[in-house]
Amino acid sequence: MTGRERVIAALEHREGDRCPIYLWVFGQPGVTEDINARFGDWETFADHLELDMIQAFPAGGPLSGVPRTGSPGVDHDPTFGTVWSMADAAELTLASADDEAIYAPLQRAVEHDQGRRGRAVFVQTPGVFECANGFVGLQNQLIAALLEPELCRRLYDKIAAWSCRYIEHCAAIGVDVIHVSDDWGMQDRLLFPPDFWQEVIRPATARITAQAKACGLWCSLHSDGDITSVLDGVVDLGFNICHPVQESAGMDALAIKRQYAGRLALYGGLDVQSVLGRGDRDRVVSEVRRVMRNLKPGGGYIFCTSHMVQPGTPLDEVLLAYEVARQEAVY
Repeated sequence: MTGRERVIAALEHREGDRCPIYLWVFGQPGVTEDINARFGDWETFADHLELDMIQAFPAGGPLSGVPRTGSPGVDHDPTFGTVWSMADAAELTLASADDEAIYAPLQRAVEHDQGRRGRAVFVQTPGVFECANGFVGLQNQLIAALLEPELCRRLYDKIAAWSCRYIEHCAAIGVDVIHVSDDWGMQDRLLFPPDFWQEVIRPATARITAQAKACGLWCSLHSDGDITSVLDGVVDLGFNICHPVQESAGMDALAIKRQYAGRLALYGGLDVQSVLGRGDRDRVVSEVRRVMRNLKPGGGYIFCTSHMVQPGTPLDEVLLAYEVARQEAVY
């Protein structure tokens, strides 16, 4: 089977010849340099690990610029820097989703990874909550979620409209999976009240998943933290697969696989917060074996890191994890 065929089998909750495998690096400082020093380039490294897919990123997004410090309606967020107020952000005109330059990396991924290498192509797609952080910062957004949810709704609708147009272009290019990145969780719960997710985030997200389905594409969700409380809604929205189902944040991957069998595939399993990069090679081996043996039976699973390999993680530890993963992946 090709990597793309393995990924499609997993999305369809079928067992292929082996469980599909992927790894998140995405240009992470230090990690990329280690890979290039050992293997020469990413492509050789990906072949060595026998990766079955690629997650491609567009060259632009909805945010057309950043506000200037000292301008009216401008705030400062400790994480995101200079940002707009929520009231001003809700009135912004977003960048055009019809700019051809945005899609050049996605086109290359379809031509090379899918066309020449037989890999599935997931494309990074703005989720409304996470994307809004770039406009207003997390602090402003969480305050507005409690005090001015209508402003959040207006901004989210703009982002959703952008993502819908973007998905049309992605479908025309020939990608396989729309991967919506939208961090909703923290270590033990959602970042906001569940009602806010149901009443404000969910309707905007429904526009994105409906557009993907209308274009004949699979839907993947990335959301860090514990999002157990809204998983029923995630499935109802039409997401086919969820990353990372973060066990270090209290999510029970095996219980979730059983509860949503045939309805929601899982993507992840190798935790970068508590397992990989901690210097315990025996634990890496045992954890890879545990998650593979728990999650691969029956299909519906893609083995991957829970997030990007963190700087300082020994490359030998990554190679060990994926050597064991390949051994365990065979059906």
